[in-house]
Amino acid sequence: MASIPAKRPSRHLVALLVIGMLVCGCSNSLWTKWQDMACVASCDSPNPAKRENFEQPVWQTANMFLGETFCLLAFSLLNSRLNPLRLSARRRAAAARQAALAASGGSRAHAYDASAFSLQDEALLAASEDVESGASTPRSKGAVVEAGEGEKAAIRWSEAVLFWMPAMCDILGTTCMNIGLFFVPVSIYQMLRGALVLWVGVFSVVFLKRSLTRAQWVALAVCMFGVAIVGSSSLIGHGSTPEEADAAAEEGKVSPLVGVGLILVAQVFTASQFVIEERIMEHHAVEPLLAAGYEGFFGLITTMVGLLAVYWFYGSSAGPYFDMPRGWHEIVDHPRVWSSSIVIAFSIALFNFCGLAVTRTVSATARSTIDTSRTVGIWFVSLFLGWETFKLLQVVGFALLVYGTFTFNGITSFPHWTGLHRDALPAGARDADEEGEEDALLDASARRRAGSATRGEEAPLLRNAAD
Repeated sequence: MASIPAKRPSRHLVALLVIGMLVCGCSNSLWTKWQDMACVASCDSPNPAKRENFEQPVWQTANMFLGETFCLLAFSLLNSRLNPLRLSARRRAAAARQAALAASGGSRAHAYDASAFSLQDEALLAASEDVESGASTPRSKGAVVEAGEGEKAAIRWSEAVLFWMPAMCDILGTTCMNIGLFFVPVSIYQMLRGALVLWVGVFSVVFLKRSLTRAQWVALAVCMFGVAIVGSSSLIGHGSTPEEADAAAEEGKVSPLVGVGLILVAQVFTASQFVIEERIMEHHAVEPLLAAGYEGFFGLITTMVGLLAVYWFYGSSAGPYFDMPRGWHEIVDHPRVWSSSIVIAFSIALFNFCGLAVTRTVSATARSTIDTSRTVGIWFVSLFLGWETFKLLQVVGFALLVYGTFTFNGITSFPHWTGLHRDALPAGARDADEEGEEDALLDASARRRAGSATRGEEAPLLRNAAD
């Protein structure tokens, strides 16, 4: 059967996607912290302790979901009949169908209809052509991924409500992290999110019935130790700058330990979100970008309805975090707040798109490595802007966290003398890794996130769990 080669993405396109993911990923957390520092009341007071900053975590959560909802628009544009890439794919499908008819003498028609062809169908066609032509290996990893998805039932609009459950987990996780960010420096906030790998590893064993090797359990312990060190570094001085430390002592602000605890608790909800997403992906064929849009839509509706209900029944007595009119006026009346909200929403959408594209065109491992660079970038920018001071203890904790995460994901390994070298993996796990089966699964289930909770981050379940 004639084969139509799939066009590989150029190096320039891959580089652009990587840069976009790195820049948007850094800007998500940095812009949010900058927004938290915006003064919205008593700004002319000579006493800094009496100035009120923008503290509306629920509105920030809604803004994040708004950014994810933009993924629905991006998905619609990419699959539009006016998209030149889609038109090109349709032409290649039609040519392949004609070649199949010619090769079989018209006795067998190809199962794909050019009128209904999509980019996903193109990958399925490429995989089937390789099998029928007797090729020893698939043409590309993406073809195998999409071929596996083709065996699942395509999700219907009536079933899209399934993404309401992970959206609920995202709401709880993101809101907790938004509150925690009020009390800790942005670099510590970003590093503590690396604790996600701990809960993802445990939940994958409990709910997805996966098995972890002894080396992976030790790697999780290393991650836990690193998270503990990073969290304790936030208690040094009770502020990231001398001015903040003095203001905290004078006003009696909440201890950074509260922020650390909220961020760590949020990772439980985020890990639950990933596990639920994995379950959905196992039974339904849905593009990750579309899944992100669904979660954004349901998350935005649920957040706004919940905020309205809390204010309706409790009013402003529920606290400033749930004072809906106050939050709205603080946003629209202060250019620094509403302008940063717009930037954050679009940044989240672009981060989702670039992150998923990197996972599809390169690998989930590359995405995990890039995301580590994002954390370092956030830290350097925070130091440059004077938002925090250099802490050696924070460096040590982050190094342990990265090493444990990379070891858990198989990017690196423990030394031979520990007896935990990667060669000691079970044969089944080693074969699956060599054949790229794990990467295929991760690519098929890739999603947030950044932040989803992650400030819109779209992460595969295990390999990129430190997003």
